Amino acid sequence: MKVIVIGGGPAGCAAAYTLRKRGHEVRLFEAADCVGGRTKQYKRDGYNLATGALFLMGGLYPRTSALLKEMGRDKELVPWKGASQLMDNDNSRYPVNFVALQSYLSIPKLTLGDKLKVITAGIKLFLSPGAKNAFDGTELAKYETGENLEDWSRKNLGDRAYEYIVRPIMDFLYAVPASWLSLPFPLAVIQQALKMSLSVPPGGIGQVSDWFIEHSPGIQVHLQSPVESVERLGNGYKVVAQGQSYEADRLVIATESFVAAELLKDMISQPTAQKLLNTPYTDYAHVAIGYAKNPWPNFPADIVLPVGYGETRNVGAIVLHNRRNPGSVPPGGEVAGIYFNTPPLAQMSDEDIKREAVAAAIQAFGPAPEPTFVHLFRYDRGLTIAKPGHYRTLDSVHAEIPAGIYLAGDYFSQAGVEAAVFSGERAALLADGAGR
Repeated sequence: MKVIVIGGGPAGCAAAYTLRKRGHEVRLFEAADCVGGRTKQYKRDGYNLATGALFLMGGLYPRTSALLKEMGRDKELVPWKGASQLMDNDNSRYPVNFVALQSYLSIPKLTLGDKLKVITAGIKLFLSPGAKNAFDGTELAKYETGENLEDWSRKNLGDRAYEYIVRPIMDFLYAVPASWLSLPFPLAVIQQALKMSLSVPPGGIGQVSDWFIEHSPGIQVHLQSPVESVERLGNGYKVVAQGQSYEADRLVIATESFVAAELLKDMISQPTAQKLLNTPYTDYAHVAIGYAKNPWPNFPADIVLPVGYGETRNVGAIVLHNRRNPGSVPPGGEVAGIYFNTPPLAQMSDEDIKREAVAAAIQAFGPAPEPTFVHLFRYDRGLTIAKPGHYRTLDSVHAEIPAGIYLAGDYFSQAGVEAAVFSGERAALLADGAGR
């Protein structure tokens, strides 16, 4: 069977790998000059910078972990402990571990009553049903209630626990107010938090997509080849890219949702197209500040998370990338990554963001000389998020797509490598079995 995969991010590359493994003839089209999508790496002056995703989340990434093991790449992953500090608005520091939720109970701002509420809510959650894979949109849809994360957190954990536990974690992961986020995903993460561990491929997160392609012998990859149109052709489909036509029995479309809507506009209903077009994407920005000589070799944490009771914060996290992935910087160097929250970006120029990023790094880690470079990554639609009602709406799209076409992308659940890989593998398996 001939299958064309459109999109070379983790979703498309996982789909292509799965299809080749099952013996199908596969072509993959990617608009950029390399695979990786929003996880691709950016290299300059010996630095290997992450354009988006920073880490894999171990036990919370079952399909990514299984496929990496299947390819024999799991042993190459670089573990990262995620040692963190919360930085209060008076510059008080509270050591925690990003992946050990119990460590947050040591925060002195939490009263005994706060801690008891957190423990009680945690026990209730562990005993409650939830999605087995926190990045499976179909599973998450079953637990959609319409409630948002902020309301649930304040009600079940209390205001202080919300400010000092929930907000800093979600600011780092998704950069948007918790009131924007649907509940099933974060609750599934909490339920499975004990399984969480962080790691990074030696070449950065973009290397996951590279590995999928490397382990897909016979695949035909077309880079810098944006697909111009998709048409029905008998029992199959015709794809046009760079003026050339290609025929296939099945299609996997692993692009952003708005791109998928445009490609399929003549083959799907207006309500279905609108569901795809309405998928929430948020502005996103982070800054990589490079130093030829590490100004902070003995800093006691890898991540600093700003906190402050009820305060609006422009910056959600500051990360030392030499700690996250030593191979990402030249010997003796360092990169500080500053990750901005979405709401203030609308009022900030590029220069505002870079200037505030340098100040945030110094505030977090201490004095530093003039940096070697300050590189801004800014995207109008950089992250998908799941607002209340999102999972049910997007899950319904699968049944509304023409037979023989399968959609993949992290927008079906929550932004993350596992969401992309899971949806790509799922689309490939459906194409292989010609089912929904």
